[in-house]
Amino acid sequence: MDPIKILIFVGAFLLLLLLGRMLSAASEVHAHQLPHDGAALLPVQPVDEATASQGEGLTGAEIGFPFSLPAVEQDEKGGFNRPYYTNYYFAKTDLVRGPVDPRSFYDELFLVVQDPGSEQTWETKYTVATPSGLQQLMNQEQYVSLYLDAPVIVVSEWNLSTILRTVLDEDLKKYGGGGGDESTSLLSPENRVG
Repeated sequence: MDPIKILIFVGAFLLLLLLGRMLSAASEVHAHQLPHDGAALLPVQPVDEATASQGEGLTGAEIGFPFSLPAVEQDEKGGFNRPYYTNYYFAKTDLVRGPVDPRSFYDELFLVVQDPGSEQTWETKYTVATPSGLQQLMNQEQYVSLYLDAPVIVVSEWNLSTILRTVLDEDLKKYGGGGGDESTSLLSPENRVG
């Protein structure tokens, strides 16, 4: 392999690492800080066109997923095929309108998950960006390198469905329901990467 390509790869890796470290030091938004009526969060339903057109500032619990999820099922050993996904939201980007420039953005996605058995809830943070969004961030902040601590999703342009499918596919693999089996994947084979 060409030494220049190796240096470019190492430089890009270090850049992503630095960005992650810097972002992890910033304040975080937690699910308990989100406005809601005090009722327990329920599994998210598919997007309703009328609801999606209502306006800005909505969370995933309010608009649902842009695709249907497999039902939560318990196996004979008491385990579940997947958790409940009770909410998702971006730190800055509006879920309905998306970023100002769909081909150049950088934001943090928060996914709120609940275990069906223990009812324990947790929140996972993902960094979502386009390559040009990362470059724009580095230029604005005058970074020479970047460290990303959270899991990173790099997309060519804003597409909420693709972003969520990518995150949930990986989450299902970790949870045990996906197991890497293509038949349980939320992403169609032509959209799958990695």
